[in-house]
Amino acid sequence: MGARSTALVVSLLSLLTVGCTTTSAGEPGPDATSETQTINPTSTVETADPGEDLPTDGAPTVPDPLDTTAFQQDPCRALTPDQSQELNVGSSGEPYEEVLGNGCEWRNTESKGRTKLAFLDRDPRGLSALYRANKAGKWAYFEELPPIEGYPAIVRGIVDDRDRGSCTVVVGVSDEIAFATILELSPANVGKKDPCEVGAQVAGMALQNMKQGG
Repeated sequence: MGARSTALVVSLLSLLTVGCTTTSAGEPGPDATSETQTINPTSTVETADPGEDLPTDGAPTVPDPLDTTAFQQDPCRALTPDQSQELNVGSSGEPYEEVLGNGCEWRNTESKGRTKLAFLDRDPRGLSALYRANKAGKWAYFEELPPIEGYPAIVRGIVDDRDRGSCTVVVGVSDEIAFATILELSPANVGKKDPCEVGAQVAGMALQNMKQGG
């Protein structure tokens, strides 16, 4: 894939809206961060060469792919009411649409805590797309995580605001499909909790439900 195609995919990935979550009740959270954007869901997404074998660019293979079709269609199934209440972001999520796939946002209107989960399935390269972008120097930070529930995961951001409580965790559920958990800690937890650890926790909850089929 050429530099233009890579740049476009990175631009689209960087537009994923940052949400926030809180692990204690009643803590206020900011409404937005530097990565918050409005996305046009009708934008065109360039995809990989259909003859390209995945994974590429150093991305790990997914040895036991998950069938996430139902969750791609309805990402709000990814967290149960009990799980979202445990995260103090309400008992139900609100669906929305990203350029790269469907998403769901959970929020607590009193504390302003919220978290998002979005599939990136309109670019059918899974984690390979993000690894390629990293090789091109497009991320402010990019780190591999230990597998979450047996699935490869990374953290990445076009802006490194982890010290302000923000982190995006991306998990590959197959060589072609990945999802992101996008969050921001409440101000009371900034500096006390690692936002990437919390993001991995949310991703782990979602993966448990995906394994069970919802």
